[in-house]
Amino acid sequence: MHNLLRYIRADYMKTKHTPLRLAHLVIPSVMAVVFLTYYAVTPWNAYSKVQAYFQIIGLGYPFLLGTFCAIVAEQESYAGAYQMMLAVTDRKSAFISKPLLLIVFGTFSVTLAAVLFGTGYYFVLKQHAVRYSFYWIAALAMVGGSIFLYIWHMFLALRFHKGISVGLGIAESLLSAVLLTGLGDSVWILFPAAWASRLVCSLMYAYSTEQLPAVDCGREMWICGAVTMTALFLYVMWSRRWEGMNWNE
Repeated sequence: MHNLLRYIRADYMKTKHTPLRLAHLVIPSVMAVVFLTYYAVTPWNAYSKVQAYFQIIGLGYPFLLGTFCAIVAEQESYAGAYQMMLAVTDRKSAFISKPLLLIVFGTFSVTLAAVLFGTGYYFVLKQHAVRYSFYWIAALAMVGGSIFLYIWHMFLALRFHKGISVGLGIAESLLSAVLLTGLGDSVWILFPAAWASRLVCSLMYAYSTEQLPAVDCGREMWICGAVTMTALFLYVMWSRRWEGMNWNE
């Protein structure tokens, strides 16, 4: 644990001269302000506004985290051809620290987007379509549903060229949009890109102040957790054998 914390601290310091810190602060802040401004004048249903906001976050999440993972991997490549990850005794901590740091960044960013929007929507616009506590729970659900993607994209960004991580992130965002329609009602659990959006939409029923039918997503949450833990295990096993790559190839 001590080594892991040390690596996370080192990785955090490496982000000082990258756009990662600023992006995780500016993007959610701007998004919340823009949507609150738009919702103040649009005649949409109050419940639909909240649902649309979180769906948009869920759609953009795969692309953004794919890009962020590519930035981290590229930085390690240019800093010394991954030697700070490969030439260490505790490879497991060196590899886990990177997606974990991005998950911490993501948790802060999504929570900021959710709570900033929720505070403005609930207390300023006086729209009580869902209870205020939902905005906090929704942020945690979105991050929890995206942990698999962080691990997956970090593997892609390290093992292959950065374009693979970014390109697949775009494809996953498009797929997530399709799975939010009726086409994804029975199959969304098979596609991790849709987990964040779908889980939040299901939680909205439980926290809604309107009379809506209850939705039980307990089985889906267990599946997400099991698949994510399996992905983490495989990522760690792979990290012990990987010998690096040349990004200029």
